Amino acid sequence: MPQGTSILRLTKIAAAAWALSAAVVATASAADEKLGTIIPTMTMVYYAPDAGQDYQQSARVLAEAFEKLGLDIKMTPLQQSTMVARISIGKGLEDLALGSWGGDPDRMDPNFWVLSLTACNERRNAVKWCDEEYTKIAQDQARTMDQEKRRALVWKLQEIAHEKAPWWLVSHRMQGILYNSDRWDNIKSSEPVPPHETVVEPWLKMRPKGDDRIVDWAYYEDVSTYNPLAEQTSQGWIRFVYDSYLRTEGSKIVPWAVTSWKTVDDTTVELKLRDGMTFHDDKPVTADDAVFSINLMVKLKPPPLANGLVGISGAEKVDNLTFRIKLSQPNPAIGRQLTALTILPKHIWEKVEDPLRWDPIANKGVIGSGPFAFVRWDRNQAHVLRTHKKHWAAPAYDGLRRLSLGQADAIRAAMLDGAADVATSTLPVATQKELAENNKHLGFMPVKTFTSTTVWVNHTKAPFNDLAFRKALRSATDRERVALEGWLGFADPAAEGIVPAILGDWHNPNLKKIPFDIAKARQTLKEAGYGWDSNGRLHFPPGKP
Repeated sequence: MPQGTSILRLTKIAAAAWALSAAVVATASAADEKLGTIIPTMTMVYYAPDAGQDYQQSARVLAEAFEKLGLDIKMTPLQQSTMVARISIGKGLEDLALGSWGGDPDRMDPNFWVLSLTACNERRNAVKWCDEEYTKIAQDQARTMDQEKRRALVWKLQEIAHEKAPWWLVSHRMQGILYNSDRWDNIKSSEPVPPHETVVEPWLKMRPKGDDRIVDWAYYEDVSTYNPLAEQTSQGWIRFVYDSYLRTEGSKIVPWAVTSWKTVDDTTVELKLRDGMTFHDDKPVTADDAVFSINLMVKLKPPPLANGLVGISGAEKVDNLTFRIKLSQPNPAIGRQLTALTILPKHIWEKVEDPLRWDPIANKGVIGSGPFAFVRWDRNQAHVLRTHKKHWAAPAYDGLRRLSLGQADAIRAAMLDGAADVATSTLPVATQKELAENNKHLGFMPVKTFTSTTVWVNHTKAPFNDLAFRKALRSATDRERVALEGWLGFADPAAEGIVPAILGDWHNPNLKKIPFDIAKARQTLKEAGYGWDSNGRLHFPPGKP
C-alpha cells in the first residue's frame, strides 16, 4: 500500500475516533445536564486516634463503602471530649459521624436507646431526628411499670426506628483489661459492662501480690472538673470519689450507699442508707445529705445527670438514715438511674453560691464518701486518689493513680516497662492480647460488652432528611467488615434495631435483616430519583433539595 494511502487511512481512523469520543462526551454532558445538583462533600467525624486507632479504621471502612455510592467523604477526627461536647450532646453534627456510646451501666435500661438517643428534643439525640408519634410511645414506655407491657412498647419503637432509620447500630466492641500479672491478681470480668469505673469489677477486687500497693492506670486526660454536677465525660471517675446510691456488678444492680429500697407506691421509693458511712472529712453521711443532694440536682438540672434525674421531682427525709424519692410519674428505670446519682456532703455544698460552676479543687472541697479520696490532680500528668479505709468496700490496696499518657503508644510503653499496672479501653483489644502473649509479666482478660458504634446523620439537612437516602446508606453499612477490619475481630456486628441484642429481652429479634449490599443501595437511590454524572458522583433528584 502506498505510503500516502496509509497516512490517509490513519487520518480517517483518528477523525472517527475523535468523533466517537466527542459523541460520548456530548452524550455524557447531556445526561449530566438532566441531573439535579451534585451532593457536596460530606464530613464524617469520629474519635481521633488518641482514643484508639480502631475508630479511624472503622470510619474508613464506612467511608469507602459510602464512596461507592458516588459520595465524596472527608474524614474528620475529633478529640473525645470535643466529640462528646460538640456532637454527642451538643447537636453540632454537620453531616455524618461514626458515633459511639460506652457501655455505662445505666444504659442497660432501654430508656437510653429508645428515648434518650431517639426521641424529639432529647439531649443525646445527636442526629436531631423528631417523630412525634415515636416520641409519645417512647415516653409511654418510660412510665409503664408492667414489664411485659413495657417490653411490647420497646419492641414497637424498634419496629418504627427500623422503618424510619434515624440512626443505626454498627458494632459492639469487645473490651479488655491488660494488667501486670506479676504485681496484681483477682482480676475479674465486668461483662457485659466494660471495665468502667462505676462497676465493682475489677477495680475494687484487685489484690496486690507484693509491696506495690498503688494501682497505676494508664489512660488519657479527659477529666475537666471534680464537680460531679458539671463533669461531662468522666462521671465514672468522679464516682470513685462520690458514692452513688446503687452500683452495678456484672448485669446486676447491687446495694451501695443504700442497703435497701422499696416501692411505697407508684410514685414513691423509700431507701435506707448504710449505717456508719462517713465522708472523707470524717463527717457522717445521713439522710439529710441524700435529700439535699437530690433536691439540689432536681432544682439545677445539671446536664451530665439528665438521664439519672428523669422523672424525679424531689426527696424527703424519713429518719436519720431513711429517705424517700418522689417521682413525677411511675418510673420502671429508677433503679438504673440511681446508679448514676451521687451523694454530696450538705455541710459543704449548701454554702456554694453557684454549684454548676464551682471548682471543688480550688476551694478544697473535693469531699465525697466513695471508696477513694482525692489527693491531687497534676494536670495532663496524673490524678491521685487514696483508699478511703473506712469505706465498706475499700479495696485491698492503698490508692489509685490515673496516668494521663495521651497516646496509645505511650500507654503501651508504660505497660511494657512497668510504669503502669492496668490499661483498658485506650489500647485496642488485639494489642492487649498480643502484649500479654509476648510478655510474661502481663495478663489479659477479654470483656464482651454492649459498647456500641453507630452511624449518625444530620436530619436537619438534605440529603439526610430523605428516608430513601438513609436507607441506602444503611444498606451500604458493612457491619461485618467493620467488626473484622476496624476492630480486628474484637467486636460483634450489631443486630438489627436500636437496642443492642446483648440486652436480652429488651431487644426485638423479629426485625427484618438488612444485609450489606452496595447494588441494592444504588438501586434504592436510583428509584428515588438520584443519579450519577460521568465522573461517578451522586446528584440529587432534579429540582431538589
